[in-house]
Amino acid sequence: MGTLPTELLSQWGDRVWTLPELLLSPERDIEIYTLNRSLDQVQQLKQCLERPPDRINRRNFSRFWEDASIVGQLLDHYEGSVILSPLELIATALKCLERRHTTQHLPGDLSYSLMGLLRQRPNARKDDSGFQAFARLSLANDSNMLLERLICLLPPSPYAPWYSFQDHWDASLWDVYPRTQVCGIGENDTVILDGARGATIRWKSFKKVILRGNATVIRRIAVLALTFVSPFFIAAIAMLAAGASNAFQNSGYGYGSGYDGTTPLKAIGGLFLALSLIILLSSPWLIKKLYLGKVWNAQPWFFGIEGYIPIDEIEKKLFGAKSGRLSWSTTTSSLSRHDHLNHKDLVNYCEGQDPKIDPEVNARIQKALSSTNSEEKIFTLVDTYTMTVTLFAAVKPPVAVLACGEEGGMQRALLCSYDWTNNTMYRETVLRMETPAYWRMSPIRRVRLGLQTRTQMDRDGSGKA
Repeated sequence: MGTLPTELLSQWGDRVWTLPELLLSPERDIEIYTLNRSLDQVQQLKQCLERPPDRINRRNFSRFWEDASIVGQLLDHYEGSVILSPLELIATALKCLERRHTTQHLPGDLSYSLMGLLRQRPNARKDDSGFQAFARLSLANDSNMLLERLICLLPPSPYAPWYSFQDHWDASLWDVYPRTQVCGIGENDTVILDGARGATIRWKSFKKVILRGNATVIRRIAVLALTFVSPFFIAAIAMLAAGASNAFQNSGYGYGSGYDGTTPLKAIGGLFLALSLIILLSSPWLIKKLYLGKVWNAQPWFFGIEGYIPIDEIEKKLFGAKSGRLSWSTTTSSLSRHDHLNHKDLVNYCEGQDPKIDPEVNARIQKALSSTNSEEKIFTLVDTYTMTVTLFAAVKPPVAVLACGEEGGMQRALLCSYDWTNNTMYRETVLRMETPAYWRMSPIRRVRLGLQTRTQMDRDGSGKA
């Protein structure tokens, strides 16, 4: 240890187990005894008894530490000046503890040091991982559904530790409103989730999407014209043929009486033929108005595509032509990009842009083309209900969408891959979806959810993949 008091206090506060001792101390002033390591134990004890200790107010301890402002919030709480909510207390204390060091005795030492600051203290288990110990501690205390909020955050890195409460959109735990419940804890850092809504992602191919549009006057005319063009054309041919036959008979089987061959039947047939030809020639325009107009409702589908694909190509595959119905999402994923449009009627309106225009995103797209099985890949998700396209990054292709919470007027949806060997869904990434999409998803049964991806578990050696 160092010889300077400031260095001694800094090293003392750098340990995990000493922070709870400081916060729970019944006295505001802490007595500091400094031992001379060059003396034997008897002389050290004699020196401590003869020389009065230094007295330091516990609030002054934090000024020797890098996280003085965060420790100050905890001191305010335990002194009763500013009371933190249970959720804020756990999140703030864990943020302080994870920066400190200790000689590990159990994998859950970080959670067990936190246990001293809470009322309910479950028994320590030697076989629990760090996350399992924290999950049991959180469920035992009134933590305001901390675990349910935690699973809805998108860590800045897929390899971030479980105690990283950071979010890509800078949301805090208390910003998330959970829609599910964690009702159990499983092995390999998994939880049992109940009450979620979900939907599957179709990767095999595009499927026909049923669309419903408003029955405008132009669409009604287009339907009638395209429906009756074939009968009109057949009737015209029949009338012309019958009129020609009658004209032939009236002209004495073709031998000259000066009859011009015009009959009412031929006149009507010519009118029907002209009308049918006009409809046939304008049929491309009529079909465009009928099928490529504004859509008021669409059949909900999630289509997954590996890699990046332009919206025009997606619309050609999905609707048969470029229709302008699909648009890039604004803030759905970490790769979404948008721009602010200033219009007299729309102030600061956000419009989604092609993520590829961002050089950083384009570089990740190019890198993913040669990625291995355990590296990040780029995927495209098409939501036909909201008519949005989202580019996102994940290691494994997700097979399901689980809506588990909401934040900032958007739904937090977990994109999960599935491991059939242990019946577990693994969170690959988190998206922010529009609220109408949530109500189109179906309630599902309990699922076993892993916060770590299978690749991360293989890398850390914390479970089976």
